[in-house]
Amino acid sequence: VYFAACDHVDNGQIAAVRIGEEATLKRFYQEGETVTLVPVNPAYTPLVYRGPELSDIQIEGRVVGFCRGE
Repeated sequence: VYFAACDHVDNGQIAAVRIGEEATLKRFYQEGETVTLVPVNPAYTPLVYRGPELSDIQIEGRVVGFCRGE
């Protein structure tokens, strides 16, 4: 995975997000004061953050490419 360091991504982009002490890659959506982080794998549920919970997440960058090994 290749990502560009930044602190903002547009809706629908895949972002490297730090949640507390852990990092994850999720599709990012923001509507008003609600942020939804949607996993690419549909077996997992989206994570929703509102109000004070928003301080728990930090965008570290935007995914710009993938490299798959054979």
